[in-house]
Amino acid sequence: MTKVVFVSFRLKALDGVSAEAEKWVSIFEGWGCEVYRVAGYIPDAGEHDHEISQLSFIDPQVESFTSKAFDPSQDRRDVELEYALLEQDIRQRLIPVLDEIAPDMLIAENIFSLPLNMALTVVLCKYIDESGIPSFAVHHDFYWQDPKLQDCAFGEMLFRYFPASLPNMRHVTINQQSRDELYRLTGVTATCIRNCFDFDEPHEPDDFNSGLRAGLGLDDDTAMFLQPTRAIQRKGIDRSIAFVEEFAATSGRPARLVVTGPCEHGYEGEFDRICRNAKTDVLHVPNWLGSYRNHPDAASPYSVRDAYAVCDMVTFPSSRESFGNPVMESVVHRKLLLVADYPVLEELREFGFQFLALDDRAVDRAVKMLDYPQLMQEMVDRNFEIGKKHFSMDKLREELEQMVSPAAEPALD
Repeated sequence: MTKVVFVSFRLKALDGVSAEAEKWVSIFEGWGCEVYRVAGYIPDAGEHDHEISQLSFIDPQVESFTSKAFDPSQDRRDVELEYALLEQDIRQRLIPVLDEIAPDMLIAENIFSLPLNMALTVVLCKYIDESGIPSFAVHHDFYWQDPKLQDCAFGEMLFRYFPASLPNMRHVTINQQSRDELYRLTGVTATCIRNCFDFDEPHEPDDFNSGLRAGLGLDDDTAMFLQPTRAIQRKGIDRSIAFVEEFAATSGRPARLVVTGPCEHGYEGEFDRICRNAKTDVLHVPNWLGSYRNHPDAASPYSVRDAYAVCDMVTFPSSRESFGNPVMESVVHRKLLLVADYPVLEELREFGFQFLALDDRAVDRAVKMLDYPQLMQEMVDRNFEIGKKHFSMDKLREELEQMVSPAAEPALD
């Protein structure tokens, strides 16, 4: 039986990288592969899951080094010594696990994309190079796309490992823009495999999620606007709040914005100020929803999909995304979606999707569509059919088969 190992900072957690990795896992398992996970954090770890805390980017030792590596005031020699100890520690913990698994294929999720645990990246690169194992580096975003990761004392390491270029390593990006940037900046070629979604299971209100709105303190008359993102400045939550305020004033209907993700470190004060000054209540419920029902890390039994099912509309006025899962999740759930332009959104629009643009007519259009649902039914149904054709699990399975076959035929046996 073919063994496939996924390696990342965290897996099976409540983040987008984990969610996308699990879709790949399901396909490899469907092909009869034996799938293993190795990460710094793995909630609800199973028999084939190996949790090594030093692989996480929030491990205290890792965080200490990373903060110093991006602080020009630090003494280079001291930071180099700290790095050497960290690399040795990770090697001693990670390599025996990989040797025990003896995988036939390795998939690295974002490890060769972001310098959040540079020692892990170096150790894993050396393992892949020396073992000759067919490997795939999946890039959800790159360090050069994040202003906070520009000034690094280890620039030569960024150049060599982010991403690494090995004969037995293939690269995957989740959008065309990143693929083009990768080639232009590094000369590394990649395959673009966009995030895909499950269009086959029901995505409707049911007996299980019937109590979700009440769990949030919302009655049937209150319009529920869902912002299924972290509280980060670039996610445009202030614009979502302004939109919901104007919607309530225009429609005469009470409205609430529900923000599902945690607040980014350093943004807490600004986010708190925005929420306090809002004319409508903002329900910030980090970790209340799971990536699946009864998730061990979630405070409620509900999943994000349940929230989509029972909300009235989704807001996502982000300014920068590597993909933007809420866009396609809204398509899957046939929900009206408010968006602001960001570069990768244009790639999605080219498929023919129609969304509600954040402009001076957005509120009036939303009020009209929610008052007369038949007006938006044709639009969301058309979006659904486009999404099912180009972003379904069947599409992902087809793309993975085309990518994996030349590198590792046994995976398809």
